[in-house]
Amino acid sequence: MAYLTKRREWLRRYIPAEAIGTITALIGAWSTFSHTHSFIAATAAGWVGEGIGFYGYFIITELNISHRGHAGLPFYKRAIAALRTGSTNLIIEFMPAEVIDNFFIRPLTMYEAPQLIHPYPIGFLVGKFSADIFFYVLAIIGYEARKKWRN
Repeated sequence: MAYLTKRREWLRRYIPAEAIGTITALIGAWSTFSHTHSFIAATAAGWVGEGIGFYGYFIITELNISHRGHAGLPFYKRAIAALRTGSTNLIIEFMPAEVIDNFFIRPLTMYEAPQLIHPYPIGFLVGKFSADIFFYVLAIIGYEARKKWRN
């Protein structure tokens, strides 16, 4: 039962960011590929687009939560505390996953899959979701560690 509760918690946490990141990745990659026909340029555009969408969501969400958590402080102290808390939480949760994912796993899968699977958007999504599996295993470990460390 506890595992099902955890799974629901993880899905609620990651699905909105994943949806936004997937949309921005696909827009960046597909538009770049349609103009350049370069798998490398499209991979880079998809990688950047996904980062903007995914982390944009988490940065805004985390800052809002942290800002509310420091409600008793004056505005400037509250803003600094929210930045400190929010950024620390995100670093703990995502840094290990990001380093391994962005430098090894994701570039390989997002470059290779579209060359093997056509049309391009389908291949790109297969590569992206393949990398996501590995990323989320590490991110969930970071999220659970963050909750234990911060509480």
